[in-house]
Amino acid sequence: MMTMDSGDKSGSSGSGQPRQSSMWKSYLYQLQQEAPKPAAVLCTDRPPDSPPHYGLEYHGDISSNQCQSLLTQDGAYLVRQRNKARGFYTLSLRFSRQVKHYRLFYDAQKHYVGEKRFDTLHDLVADGLVCLFIEQRAGEQLKAMQVASYADSPYYTLTRASRVPKSPAAGKENDLPAVDRVHGSTFYIGSTQERQAGCSPDSAREVNTQRPHRFNVNTFSGLIWCGFCGHFLWGFVSQGVKCQDCGFKAHKQCSFKVPNDCSPDLKHLQSIFGVDLTTSLGGKGGPGSSEVPAVVTECISEIEARGLTSEGIYRVPGSQDQVEALKLAFERDGENVNLNEKAVGDINVVAGVLKLYLRLLPIPLITAQCFTHLQIACKLSDPDARVSSIKDSLLSLPTAHYSTLKAIILHLGRVYKHSAANKMTATSLSTVLAPTLIQTAPITETLQPADLLALANSSQEPRVVELLIVYHQDVFEDTTTA
Repeated sequence: MMTMDSGDKSGSSGSGQPRQSSMWKSYLYQLQQEAPKPAAVLCTDRPPDSPPHYGLEYHGDISSNQCQSLLTQDGAYLVRQRNKARGFYTLSLRFSRQVKHYRLFYDAQKHYVGEKRFDTLHDLVADGLVCLFIEQRAGEQLKAMQVASYADSPYYTLTRASRVPKSPAAGKENDLPAVDRVHGSTFYIGSTQERQAGCSPDSAREVNTQRPHRFNVNTFSGLIWCGFCGHFLWGFVSQGVKCQDCGFKAHKQCSFKVPNDCSPDLKHLQSIFGVDLTTSLGGKGGPGSSEVPAVVTECISEIEARGLTSEGIYRVPGSQDQVEALKLAFERDGENVNLNEKAVGDINVVAGVLKLYLRLLPIPLITAQCFTHLQIACKLSDPDARVSSIKDSLLSLPTAHYSTLKAIILHLGRVYKHSAANKMTATSLSTVLAPTLIQTAPITETLQPADLLALANSSQEPRVVELLIVYHQDVFEDTTTA
């Protein structure tokens, strides 16, 4: 039953550079949110032979026709005795206007119909409905997973700078490696020696180890994206595999395409950038909370200390090598990174790291649902009603997103107050940062109806961010005087 392996955020540097292809693909995450929810059909007259591991969803010996009459809405399910065979059971559920039947098992601890094991029958049905929904609605995305390139993978992109260290630029205090290339030999996939399909000569030279990954099926507690294809790892248990040594996470099928480049030293270098905000903060934060990622607070603090009057702040790009090196420093040392002028002379590098962190969030800071509400709010003509509606719209954000967005917008409000010196008006800031803060649909990929709507609304993104900056004091009740 329902076996699955796992959408999309476009990237923009926020510095006038061309928009690059999407790294993280959130369409499958959106589908998981939209999938039918399980609803047990309860039996009011519990059969006397009911097994103890099933509750009121067990209906005993009933026919398929009776199931049809009981299961009237998508997501509805029940358990019945299988073909009058005592001790064997069938899970019947309704999906896409059809009733489906699966042989159901219980091993004294877990419920299952396939490889995945579940603590409760409700969880099994919830996971199954998600898998069925994605199989039905995301055929093109599933095909795209099969032709993903490792050279363009999120895992490789996020760890490239840390693979081959070289001496830092003179005068820098942070001992940071930067990007380099080395020669490597033929990839080995699993136990079969073969050339990686679609691998370019440049990507082959990047590989600097022949150590195989040790993948185990894993249940992830947070929202996780595949390090190989970038698509969401959907479901609630056993969503994919994880390397025991380096922490590489992927769909089971994608893991077969990963070359032998396991680097255990990289295991702790993916804990900040490219991680879902809610997962990285452990669900903390929210309206009125100050729980914000350290990389955000540290960069904001340094920019406000010496960059508020820097002309073109956030528009002028910093050195790409230095941005990558500073990113690696954060992943290696966390809150202990030195950002002062002696360590990082160009404040645009600090701003570049902050933009990079926000751009690499798998789910953008302003989610698609919140953006829809904000568009409506921003069209209101009465200023008081507009502010009130904007505040209400932001409450739809996940708690970690709300607290982080609050920190970012209040900071941009302070940058905006110094626009006479830095030449960055609210319009300029929103033009640069809107593609980073709000999800957009990439033009180069197959567009779903939801993507087409996002593309049609893309021109409204800067307007939404601009009004957040203009009304930052009223929306977030800013009491600072910076």
